[in-house]
Amino acid sequence: MEQGIKTSQRVAKSCVECGRRKIKCDKKSPCQPCIKRNAAHECRRPIARVRGQLTVYAEASTDGEAADETSQLEELLRQRGALHAQIAELETALALSKPCAHSRTSASTDNNQPSASLEDLVPAFEQFDVGLRIGSARQAVSERDVADRLYEPATDPMSLLLPEQDTSLRLVTFSLQTLGWLHCAVDSDKFLKEHAEFWQDAQFSIPPSRERRPWLALYLAVLAVGILYLDPEECPDIVDLPSLCVPLDPTTNVAVHTSRIWYEAALKEIERSSTPALPVVQALSVLTLCHSNFGEHMREFLLTAYAASMARCLDMHKLGSEAAVSAEMRRRAEWSTVAEREVGRRLWWSCVIRDWLGSWARPPSISPASFCCQFSVQNRLGNNITPSTRSTPDDSFSGSSGSTTPSPAHYHSIMSRLAYIFYVYIKANTHQTPPKLLKAIEEIQNVRRNLPLHLSQHFPANDDDREWEQQHEWVTFQRYLLTIVLDFLELGIARVLVSRDTEDDPERPRKLAVACANRILHNYSLPVPRPYRLVWTVSAAVVAAAVYISLDMLASPHDYRDNVRAQTIELLSHAAAELKTHSEVAMHAAKGCTMIEHLLLLVSQDPPAVPRTPCTVHDLIKELSSSNQDVSLENLQSSFPDPVAAYMSLLENESNFGQYQASFGDMLDGEMNEWDTFMLGV
Repeated sequence: MEQGIKTSQRVAKSCVECGRRKIKCDKKSPCQPCIKRNAAHECRRPIARVRGQLTVYAEASTDGEAADETSQLEELLRQRGALHAQIAELETALALSKPCAHSRTSASTDNNQPSASLEDLVPAFEQFDVGLRIGSARQAVSERDVADRLYEPATDPMSLLLPEQDTSLRLVTFSLQTLGWLHCAVDSDKFLKEHAEFWQDAQFSIPPSRERRPWLALYLAVLAVGILYLDPEECPDIVDLPSLCVPLDPTTNVAVHTSRIWYEAALKEIERSSTPALPVVQALSVLTLCHSNFGEHMREFLLTAYAASMARCLDMHKLGSEAAVSAEMRRRAEWSTVAEREVGRRLWWSCVIRDWLGSWARPPSISPASFCCQFSVQNRLGNNITPSTRSTPDDSFSGSSGSTTPSPAHYHSIMSRLAYIFYVYIKANTHQTPPKLLKAIEEIQNVRRNLPLHLSQHFPANDDDREWEQQHEWVTFQRYLLTIVLDFLELGIARVLVSRDTEDDPERPRKLAVACANRILHNYSLPVPRPYRLVWTVSAAVVAAAVYISLDMLASPHDYRDNVRAQTIELLSHAAAELKTHSEVAMHAAKGCTMIEHLLLLVSQDPPAVPRTPCTVHDLIKELSSSNQDVSLENLQSSFPDPVAAYMSLLENESNFGQYQASFGDMLDGEMNEWDTFMLGV
């Protein structure tokens, strides 16, 4: 039985153990005598009742002593972090030295089993889990822990991958502010708060917990995107970036090299995630801004499908609208708040957009009937896409419209509508007839006509609009990208109609394709910030436009005379030169530059004195992209200039050329196969 609390005039200053042993106590906590006896955890001060109040002695410390105690605390925390690393190393060695013991015990007979309510039955049966406990399940967890220890390094490599704290904050802020609306995967304010907490733990050498590991994948993905798209003049010094003692070639771009390291490290963290986690889906969505720049198209295709599957495991496709969200979804940790559910809806639609607007060669894997997500473009829900320090819900639109500040989610909403049009008329149809394709073009043009004012070509209309737009940089970026995307989609459909017989106006598809291609090249010739050029959609649209215009010049030289021909060649030359400036950062820009340069060799020569036999663009495609190369060079030279040999050499050496034909199947006919083989070879 514990001794009762004594009543005294003053509280004892010695600890309980020193008072019992009747030895001198230095009155610290823990005191030195207890520390020497290896009993620091037992050192405690006596409690006495002084003037009716329970009192314990508290040592009054000066400012200098407080600073010493703070430094001692930091040192102890660092020592604890080092001890954690040693413990992990010893546990790994122990796991390697002993075989695993498999339990053969029967199932638990605990009668206090959790019961499933009627509301939980449907999701429970879908997951084949109604809360039943099985004895082997607990053993499986321990075996998984052992396997994790075997594959995890003794020391966490994160410390080697981190930049300086200020550099990290600058990169993630730029990434979220400039590009966050492209993937809509992150609540920026929440991420910045988690970023501050992570660095606070890192200063005291506190390793991230297992539950925190998926967030590291998202953090590395945001870093990789930030430094890749940052202007070279604003790139951090090499001393502020992670140094892995890897010898670099003097010509190596440090920003691209560091971005690729963080990109690969993020994928390694994703591999370590054994269970579905929201940060993993977010990281996969953010990394879509890097895949094409690094030439990882096949990896992008695989990881996109992986992200959609994990999103379904998290029931992201069942979030519906906020007014109709179920109670079962509200109870989930990932979707417990309105902001988290809204991020989930936008993230799911990011997966849908990538699936429906992907290559025509691949059928869609997500059906509109399989989900019920509706995200909002209201300010209070969409403003967390970008950091609130630069854009707040209270900002007023002082421009010509007189309305409140629009949400960055408007771009995501428009892309969702375009994706649905593409799904209905292109991806979900086994046979694309000219009327269906013309209807798809009409729907895209309707989207263009009904764009919000701040994203239309009529904005900015006056100085007030321009002043307001300077405060919201994402508006200019969104409008530029939407203009390119709309023309790119129309060109992609019109190029197919060129080879078809349309009843109304046979020349209409060609005129539309030429107009879209010219608009793309004109927009690309305008001076814009560097991040605009690094997005895959922009490079792909420019290359597609340049290819089509070049082939149209070869097929119909009579339409390109004098000034028109000179202006078109100037646009093509500018596009090739601009793509070449970004070839070190973006693989798609490098390939596009090479393609356009070879085409310029063809179109820059003077037209032949003797007119050749008229042909269509489709006929040119059939000759230039013949997979068997059975057309001899001499026969081609009879109708084309000499530089065609260089162009045919490009096609022969193109690694991606021809790999898409086998995958089209019944979805596209032969003519579309030849078109996509040629276009996707870029």
